[in-house]
Amino acid sequence: MFGFRKHKLTYKSMLSMNLTIFRGIFLLDFSTSRLVRQSSYGGIKMSRVRIGKLTEEQRDLIKKTQKINDEIAIKEFIKSRTLKNVRPTTIRYYEDVFHVMRRDFDKLGINKQLIEVDEEDIKTMIELWQHKLKVTSINSKIRGIRPFYSFLKDKGWIKKNPIEKIELLRDRSVIRETLENHEIKKISNYFKNQESFTAYRNLVIFQLLLDTGIRINECLNIRRNDIDGKRLVVVESKNLQQRIVFLSERMITTLKAYIKLISEFDLHHDYIFINQDKGRLAQSTYQEQLREAARAVGIKKQVSPHVCRRTFAKRAVMRGMDPFTLQVLLGHSTLEVTKRYVQIYGQDLEKQAQKKEDFSDLF
Repeated sequence: MFGFRKHKLTYKSMLSMNLTIFRGIFLLDFSTSRLVRQSSYGGIKMSRVRIGKLTEEQRDLIKKTQKINDEIAIKEFIKSRTLKNVRPTTIRYYEDVFHVMRRDFDKLGINKQLIEVDEEDIKTMIELWQHKLKVTSINSKIRGIRPFYSFLKDKGWIKKNPIEKIELLRDRSVIRETLENHEIKKISNYFKNQESFTAYRNLVIFQLLLDTGIRINECLNIRRNDIDGKRLVVVESKNLQQRIVFLSERMITTLKAYIKLISEFDLHHDYIFINQDKGRLAQSTYQEQLREAARAVGIKKQVSPHVCRRTFAKRAVMRGMDPFTLQVLLGHSTLEVTKRYVQIYGQDLEKQAQKKEDFSDLF
């Protein structure tokens, strides 16, 4: 069939053709096949081959021929972010944003997959959000959507990025609330009066947040070895960069007493802030218990771990700390982020204004 009688093939000639033959049929290229078993045909040594595991290039080729849907796109996107060592909380946030987008597109009657929507669809969804969400929340979601569509565009899975030209919403600059001394005292006394381990632990965390300005996630990931005298090494930071913050003398004493207490428990980990089941305390649990304490003592303003962080920042500036030092202690990547945490207003602004130069004698 292939002219064996007229042109006798030798093993050498087959190698030069980069082919292997079995019973007159061209099977596979030697360069991409794996030798499994050998046989003879007409005095010529032949190779029978079996296709093995696909190479990375072959898998990419197959993906290009597959019809991409949301499930594949989201899976590949999450995989790419994980390989970039994005924090698990950020991965969960992406997943939450995808859920909200699907839900709200359904409400709007936009029956498309996420990979099929266009710029007008995105704008319509944002208009819906404006009726029920704060500007900061909307902008946060836009920031979560952008990497996804940039990823799809880079992969060649969409022709046009639907959110590329959509800008963040302008937000009015507002004075963010911080805690006053009498409010801190009320919450502190509330925890003290409970006389339980949970309340004592919450008091220690509350004091630590105000003393150092660390984030709640950073706080709840503290291990015993992270504390070295006056120095606290923040390991689980938002930007994945370790930093050092410093503890006050009172805070050092409080932490020593707390750690001595939990040392009596049979723990299977080194985290110092634990729940009643001796496991690591969840962020949401502490946030709710802090809000509950504020409501119990009649504080109407929002009280959260982040308000404690903002309070630390404001008080540090009022005592003369320069913004650059504050930036390092808070763990911000840029000074611009630090500025948003520092609000000087009311009597504080009036006191600072008194430091201005007085030109009265010149007139």
